[in-house]
Amino acid sequence: MNRDLPDTTAQIFNKKERNLLIFTGLSHAICDAWHLIYPALLFLIAVDYNDFFFLGLIANIMIIFRGFAGVASGILADKYSSKLIYSGFAVLSALGCFLVYFSSNQIMLVCSFAVLGMGTGIYHPVGLSSITRFVKSKTRALGLHESAGCIGMGLIPILLTSIGLSFGWRYAFLTAGFISLIPLLLIPIIDEQYDKFQIPNANNQKISQQIKSVIKTFGDPLVLLTYAILIIGEASATGLDTFMPIAVAEIGGLKEGKVIGLSLTGLFVSLMVLAGVPGSIYGGILGSKIGIYKSLNLILAIQIPILILITITSGVWLLVLAPFVRLLTNMRSPLTNALISENIPLEMHGKGFAIMYGIAPIIGGLVALLGGAIAKFYGLNWVFPVIAILIALSFPMIKASSRLSELKENKETTL
Repeated sequence: MNRDLPDTTAQIFNKKERNLLIFTGLSHAICDAWHLIYPALLFLIAVDYNDFFFLGLIANIMIIFRGFAGVASGILADKYSSKLIYSGFAVLSALGCFLVYFSSNQIMLVCSFAVLGMGTGIYHPVGLSSITRFVKSKTRALGLHESAGCIGMGLIPILLTSIGLSFGWRYAFLTAGFISLIPLLLIPIIDEQYDKFQIPNANNQKISQQIKSVIKTFGDPLVLLTYAILIIGEASATGLDTFMPIAVAEIGGLKEGKVIGLSLTGLFVSLMVLAGVPGSIYGGILGSKIGIYKSLNLILAIQIPILILITITSGVWLLVLAPFVRLLTNMRSPLTNALISENIPLEMHGKGFAIMYGIAPIIGGLVALLGGAIAKFYGLNWVFPVIAILIALSFPMIKASSRLSELKENKETTL
């Protein structure tokens, strides 16, 4: 099996697949937008809570709870109804946003963001595992799914930051709470056949047995390295999502400016995120041409120097570099999702994505906490070299994983 060949499945979705992609696309757009909602509004929240360490702590707690929810979601997605899990995503996300709106002190604010983190953490493992299991044309489906997330992250923050500037950041979260409930209206369009993946003997397995089955996969070096690459990639992306918007506002100099009634910071962050759409598409194309592992190495080799360069950058130059950072980050996404699809057994896809979107955000939360401390004592610019160092840890893992993948492929060919 050649893991670097493009998907040759017929590029046509049937009605059931289209309905699933409509629901997951909308849900992904909302979920990814909520990953950015706190960073996008951070420059306004900082007016009321002028303490980068405290604000970094909030980001850390939010991301850690997102990670715990992701682990639980992935385990449950291999056994229980996807529709029920999707409902949990919508309800908890809405509840978290409403609690942020009503928060009156720091403790309540922290708890509110923890609930919001739990809600947003639920979606990715169940949504992605549904696509990789039920849609035949996985490559095209994952590309559309990723693009929907970019569009959500690109457009919704414009609305919310503009509301925040005009009425206050709490009203932005109130609006977000109502938007969070929209997926509940579309759950009925998911076909019952796509609601629950049937795994032999899965219904007889206890959760503890399923967790043990995940631990057993760690005995496969290729699987273990795949998890490590995914975790580092997602953790670094989480750190960038947390600090790049406020860097645009503070270092880039956009701050609280407006144009035609819209927040300049929100507008630029939205355009920056939309720059990731062609990145998602071209990342998949590059992977099909030169291979997944070579593509990852190339992308990281370009991204790391840019992150280091931001250390000595300010004003317009930061605004020039920021979209390229986003473009390169999005180029990695279809490649890492492809690693899950190829290197992790089909019946383990939910748990595989749980590790990617569960453990990775927890590490990303630590990056946010460390970044908050660095920003407080040394300045925002110095957060980005730390993320560059984290990304650089992937190089030896990618090299080792590539070799193991080749050995496994050669072994399968000779059998």
